[in-house]
Amino acid sequence: MFRGSIFVDPFISIGRISRRIYGHFIEHWGRCIYGGIWVGPNSSIPNINGFRKDVIEAVRGIRASIVRWPGGNFSSQYHWLDGIGPRENRPRKLNLAWITKEGAEIEINEFGTDEYIEWVRLIGAEPFIVVNMGNGSPEEAANWVEYCNSSKDTYFARLRVKYGHREPYNVKIWGLGNEQWGWWQVGFTLSGEEYGRRALEFANEMKRVDPSIELVAVGHDEDMEWNIDMLKMLKDYIDYLSIHTYIWPENYSYEDFVATSLLIEDKIRAVYSTIVYAKNRYGIKKDIKIAYDEWNVWYPEARDYPYIQITSVKDAVWTALFLNTLHKYSDHVKIANFAQLVNSIALIIARDDGSLLLTPQYLVFKLYTMHNARDVVKTVVESPSYISEKLGKVVDYIDVSTLREDNILYIYIVNRSRDEEAEIDVHIKNLTPKAVEHLYIAGRSIDDKNTFDNPNNVEIENNKEFSILGNTINVKLKPHSINMLKIYT
Repeated sequence: MFRGSIFVDPFISIGRISRRIYGHFIEHWGRCIYGGIWVGPNSSIPNINGFRKDVIEAVRGIRASIVRWPGGNFSSQYHWLDGIGPRENRPRKLNLAWITKEGAEIEINEFGTDEYIEWVRLIGAEPFIVVNMGNGSPEEAANWVEYCNSSKDTYFARLRVKYGHREPYNVKIWGLGNEQWGWWQVGFTLSGEEYGRRALEFANEMKRVDPSIELVAVGHDEDMEWNIDMLKMLKDYIDYLSIHTYIWPENYSYEDFVATSLLIEDKIRAVYSTIVYAKNRYGIKKDIKIAYDEWNVWYPEARDYPYIQITSVKDAVWTALFLNTLHKYSDHVKIANFAQLVNSIALIIARDDGSLLLTPQYLVFKLYTMHNARDVVKTVVESPSYISEKLGKVVDYIDVSTLREDNILYIYIVNRSRDEEAEIDVHIKNLTPKAVEHLYIAGRSIDDKNTFDNPNNVEIENNKEFSILGNTINVKLKPHSINMLKIYT
């Protein structure tokens, strides 16, 4: 067992959280949409208007704030008109974004714009639509905005009304393509300037239809010069710059794997510094923030159809560290979307027999969305550390973020250690705790999973063995654990 200390000053705010950082991502890929979210109204699986009821309930359980759709790679070849109107009249097409060993997947277009909006409303989330900048056009994107948001007596607004939706959907967040710098993308572009010039055409036409929409531009994950060239072209037309991260766990030891959250911090700082540099250089007035709209771990077994991975406690630890990082950089990152929500490298596994599995990563989101806090408060950690030679980082065993909601503090603590418990003193400056709850996720080993045979192997547990003396809480943390202290003051 090792010892550590946490010092919380609840009266010093270091950032304001956007609920949009607890977002998710669904894509027409593998069995995410068909079989995962949509089974059709005639399915034997219990459903609400064709949407799996068990999945709706599970997603409500993690209070998904905003859901990005239709991609991902899929968006770069998706033509939205294929997905509206009577389902029996919608075209079956090849999904050119995802090519399996057997060839392109088939897109049946039963789940389109109207179904997506109905589903996000059922789960209580906000929509986030990504337009086709691969083989689509600015006109197509602007027409989509009109279909979703216009209340005027115009063709596409009337079309929405014709199909049974009189009131506009008022979709606020729109993405200008996906990873357009990548060779794997339909219609990819090589340079930031080229992407920026084309995205400007899209942004201009879309904002002419609805000036109130907020736009997410594609950002390069590694090449900051690419991002500068893009920002030079788009300037004040955009509100967010998008970045993505996927970690391949087989490339790391456990200790290095859970240290990669420090690389996420490096990336956020680099991207935000790039935004500030471009703003100063090109006179950009807009307060551009980061949309971290794809992030997850990705295992070898999930790199071909059906892209399913059942993740473990180790991955839950990584996920909690990522969310702590989003808390710490809440002034920079205002949207984040975990990739993905159902079946394809997902939190939730939904089988065709009607069974459902919730992974340890799902439990992390359940723990991290229990609050309604807005303020991240100053927290200092004293912890033993280790050296990750692979990453060139000194890594604290204890990682912490603290949120304040009126008279309640939520302290999220991750113990990175594979084998050692931690005894932690939590000092709350100028406040005396009146009551404390300690919930945690640990399992018996880092490889523990939930399975269809043992779906509750890993659970959120309640620890009542802690002490309070004055303004200090003494608590023991399990190895490889994710912890939430809910402190009433």
